[in-house]
Amino acid sequence: MRQLGELLRLAEEAFCALGLLGATLLMFLNVVLRHFFSSGLPWSEELIRYTIIWITFIGIGLAARRDAHVAVDFFAYYMTKRQQRLLIIAVDVLCLIFSLLMIKYSLQMVGQQFLSGQKSPALQVPFYLIYLSLPIGLSLGVLRFSQDIAKRLAER
Repeated sequence: MRQLGELLRLAEEAFCALGLLGATLLMFLNVVLRHFFSSGLPWSEELIRYTIIWITFIGIGLAARRDAHVAVDFFAYYMTKRQQRLLIIAVDVLCLIFSLLMIKYSLQMVGQQFLSGQKSPALQVPFYLIYLSLPIGLSLGVLRFSQDIAKRLAER
C-alpha cells in the first residue's frame, strides 16, 4: 500500500512538473513567434490555460500531502500543542467534507458537459475532459486529507 502511495505521489509530481514545464516552453515559443514572425500558435493559449487548470487541481493532493495549503495560524499560535493538534484535525475534516461535496457537484458538471457535447474553440477538446480535472484532483485531496487525519489521530 505504501508503494502505491509513493507511486501516486511521483505521478502527481511528474504531471505537475511536466505540465508546468510544457506550458512555460509553449508560452515562450509563442512569444518568440509573435515577436519575430508576427504570428503565434492560435491554439497555444487554450492549451496552456487547460494545462494550468489540470495542474491546479492535481496539485490539491500534493499541497495537502505537504501541508502546503494556505492557512491562517494566528489563533493556533496562542494554543497549546494539544489544542493545535485538534484544530489541525478539525480543519482536515472540514477540508475532507468540502472536497467530498465538491466531488459530488463537479461530477454533475462533468456529466452535463458530456451530454452537451460542447468543445473548446481552438483545440476542439470536449469540455468534459477539462472539467474532469475537478473530481480527479479533489479525489486526490480526499485521499490525502484522509491519510492526514488517520496519521494525526494515531499520534499521541
